[in-house]
Amino acid sequence: MAKSKSKTYTTSELANHFNISVVSASRFIVKHNFKPVKTGNHNAKYYSDAVYQQMKKYYQNKPKSGVKQSHPATKDDIIEQLQSRIKEQAATIELLKQQLTIKDEQIATANRIADQAQQLDLTTHKQQKIPEQIPNKYAENNKHGFWWKITH
Repeated sequence: MAKSKSKTYTTSELANHFNISVVSASRFIVKHNFKPVKTGNHNAKYYSDAVYQQMKKYYQNKPKSGVKQSHPATKDDIIEQLQSRIKEQAATIELLKQQLTIKDEQIATANRIADQAQQLDLTTHKQQKIPEQIPNKYAENNKHGFWWKITH
């Protein structure tokens, strides 16, 4: 019986074949918990044809997002982009102004409540001090001594 040799691939070979970075290929391998079939020189890891087939299946179905426009932006395009930014920022400023108005109203209400509480507290303290201010019949006679108050 002869051993059937299946093709093995290093991470960089897989990356080159699918036109992706080596880091992306490594992440794909780690994500799917693929184990290397063997380790070669300089700790190079070789993966089986099954890994190749999985990557092929994944990257064939993945949409190409690397389509870039090669024409440079014109002045009109730049002006439109800047105007749209200005509109967005103006809307943000308007929203912040509305929030600031609401916060100002809340602060005014809180100040009003604090003033009312302070006035109530002051009124309460005044009412408690009134009984203490009733004149004592002996308070006026402090000029005289102790024996004079007893005899009179």
